[in-house]
Amino acid sequence: LVVLGGDGSFRATEKFSSEFELNFVGIPSTIDNDIYGTDYCLGVDTALNVIRDALDKIRDTASSFSRAFLVEVMGRDCGYLAIVSAMISGAEVCVVPEAPFEPKELTKRLKDEMQNGRNYILAIVAEGSKKTTEVFNWLQNDIGMETRVSILGHIQRGGNPTVYDRLMAFDFTVIAVDHLLENSNSNKVAVYKKGEFGLIDIEEAVSNKYQLPKHYLDALHLLD
Repeated sequence: LVVLGGDGSFRATEKFSSEFELNFVGIPSTIDNDIYGTDYCLGVDTALNVIRDALDKIRDTASSFSRAFLVEVMGRDCGYLAIVSAMISGAEVCVVPEAPFEPKELTKRLKDEMQNGRNYILAIVAEGSKKTTEVFNWLQNDIGMETRVSILGHIQRGGNPTVYDRLMAFDFTVIAVDHLLENSNSNKVAVYKKGEFGLIDIEEAVSNKYQLPKHYLDALHLLD
């Protein structure tokens, strides 16, 4: 059995395999990109391209109407989509579950920039931070810029897969099927770590929490 899914699918498979004899390999397939042991999950690149396209269009409106736009992206309890989309779109603000929202520091920076001619703000908020309303009120009231909210929602979960996702799907499938053909009692998850494909026990994958790379969290302070 090849199981394509995220944390919920893997937890269910791990429980099922503990009660019944099951030969399987899991392939991380979630746009949240929150599976422990792998740097990449299928679907992430496709979702990021959808987000990037939306942000590019929203920025055009924000700059021409001199407004702040708050864009909420998916990711459940993981801020991967939010941070990466903020970096590639040049967003001024990014709020994720893994880091505190510190409006005082941001307020000073943004007001200084507005004094020097900034006429719009693009803020990206991860849904798992549960900060959408707070960030909206801060932009509208403390920053003093007319603000619009755009929740991208489930359009992030659909669409034609990118070339990168298709290639990764091929490689993940090869390692999964090859392992199943060579083993009759597998309980593994295929992973992609530091440019290499490998396998880890499913118990390891579901018992540990994925951590965002430190340099991504550091990038929150470099947005401008």
